Amino acid sequence: MGEIFSTGNPFVQLFIAAALGAFLGLRREMDAQKLNKEASFMGLRTMTLLSFFGAFSTHFPQWQYLPFVFFGIITLFVLIAYVHGSFQMQRIGMTTELSALLAFWIGVLIGLGQEKMAIILTIFLAIIQGYKDALHRFAKTLSPQEWIGALELFTLSGAVLPFLPKTPIDPWGIFVPFNVWFLVILISGIGFVGYFLIKYLGARGGIPLIGFLGAIVSSTAVTISMASQSKKSKILNILMGGILIASATMQLRVIGEIYFLGPQGFWTFLLVPLVMSIVSFILAGYFFFRRDKSNNIVASQKEALNLSSPFELGPALKFGIAFVVILFALALGKKYIGDSGVYVTSILSGVIDVDAIVLSALESVKLGELSIEVARNAIAFAIFMNTLIKVVYVAILGTKELAKKMAISVVFITLAGAVVLFLI
Repeated sequence: MGEIFSTGNPFVQLFIAAALGAFLGLRREMDAQKLNKEASFMGLRTMTLLSFFGAFSTHFPQWQYLPFVFFGIITLFVLIAYVHGSFQMQRIGMTTELSALLAFWIGVLIGLGQEKMAIILTIFLAIIQGYKDALHRFAKTLSPQEWIGALELFTLSGAVLPFLPKTPIDPWGIFVPFNVWFLVILISGIGFVGYFLIKYLGARGGIPLIGFLGAIVSSTAVTISMASQSKKSKILNILMGGILIASATMQLRVIGEIYFLGPQGFWTFLLVPLVMSIVSFILAGYFFFRRDKSNNIVASQKEALNLSSPFELGPALKFGIAFVVILFALALGKKYIGDSGVYVTSILSGVIDVDAIVLSALESVKLGELSIEVARNAIAFAIFMNTLIKVVYVAILGTKELAKKMAISVVFITLAGAVVLFLI
């Protein structure tokens, strides 16, 4: 019974191919009905047959090139239809014709046993068809400068990053160009995504979202991106709220790492990042709902943010340079202080990243190299330092007013965590 309904069964393959083609054609039929057309070009029946013949052409082992022969014939008919539509019917675009050709190859993929790839391709085509109007509306909202910004980001990430060495190139084994440039691209990418979130959702919608999502990867990167934006922005309170949300998300990330990877002796320690996260969220809410003096009308958020370019490499490069300097400082500190200086090492590590010291401390406890008390204190010091160092980043890359707000907020957050650490 199982063999009959197996995807390796030729009849099952033909049925699946026809079903996927029908699914694509159904959407075209629906669009035609909305336009009060009696029939749709490349509609339900045509797309069904194209996918069916694609799968059918693969079931003749003695004729291995049959799918290409079928494809050539279909391409000829599609080309004739395109010429007729362009000159006789004044129809613009090739989406329909390309969808028809791809429908045939969906059938071929099914016949060759590549069901997953065929389904992925079907979903992709369905999205292109279903959201056609939305995509056209989105394209109309873009400016040439925004497109160039996307090109710059893709070039620096896709054309540069893959070719950088993934191993240390210095005698001390510290500087890995791939990791440093990845961090630069990450910071620029967060700013890029944040630009469009703010543009389409507004500052009060986009900044909290980019603060949360970006901090899942790196709260420091989010802080740098928003601090850089503050120099050309008039809504400092909203940006401040976004930075605090990123900080709170970092603390929640630490909670998750300890809960899933740490021993039970760490569970009471979870109160430290939990309280710090709660205080961060409360302060973020305070800043979000506090009206900026220079931006009394929320409707003017785009002008207040001065959204001129979605891609800015300068601030990310500055942080990349600082990151390398800190890496070397950390290595020298460990060399001259020794492995016994766990607290010093955790503080130095917190300047760059929290996850590294959290994971290494938890692993050291499991291996018996550290006691739970020492590991908890080391993690706490790393969290405190990672929170405090954000004031420095904001002071260097942001405005004095934002740095002042950040300093006051960080004092409250760090004190709350320190009090809890002392009480437990």
